[in-house]
Amino acid sequence: MKKIILLAACASITACSAHLPSTQISDLDNVRAAIQASKAADAEKCAPKSQAKAVAAMYQAAHEITDEAGYHAEEDAALIASALSYANKARDEAKINCAKPKPVVVVQPKPVVVVQPKPVVIIPAKPIVVEIIHLEGVYFKSNSADLTPGSHITMDKAVEILKKRSHIKIQVAAYSDSRGKASYNQKLSDKRASSVMNYLINHGISSDRLTEHGFGEANPIADNKTREGRAKNRRVELGILK
Repeated sequence: MKKIILLAACASITACSAHLPSTQISDLDNVRAAIQASKAADAEKCAPKSQAKAVAAMYQAAHEITDEAGYHAEEDAALIASALSYANKARDEAKINCAKPKPVVVVQPKPVVVVQPKPVVIIPAKPIVVEIIHLEGVYFKSNSADLTPGSHITMDKAVEILKKRSHIKIQVAAYSDSRGKASYNQKLSDKRASSVMNYLINHGISSDRLTEHGFGEANPIADNKTREGRAKNRRVELGILK
């Protein structure tokens, strides 16, 4: 089964699709009803992770069902079942998380002991990526961080989705292939991550929601010994942060 990736419905952003898939199809009646029920239970506030997964799964199912490349009944059924499962889970979590008030604990005061404070060292928590969006169709000029004109189609779709999902935070990650020096590839991936993040900011996405990171040659997803493999490894991803 294809991996459910981003954002309430990007369904693998590509330069070939002009719009997000419509979910107003009969196959998704139960899914829409379940998501509406979880939303009514305030899942967007009290169970946001499961609610986001439900919406993303619904859009992925819509994409597969309406895909002109062919009909895959078993795969479509599995995606629909996944969306229903996430929606029901979000509804149940919301009922628990929203309904239970925290108990008030009354503590008897203890004698005050004055202690000289030690310097406080705050170590920021490392963000955790819970989902990944692969920005297929985003390319750069050779040995440059400048986006090619054709990349703007995919980037504009990413902007549209991030505006709709305004509560999530994103890590922009850029990778290179293994050709050339590792130090050069690291710097180039850093610049490309910054280039993509600046595009998002310049098109209305708040910088408070975004971080950037260049990974250089790390984490290849294909064989760097082939041209096709290197092309896959030169990629940009948007990670949804927990």
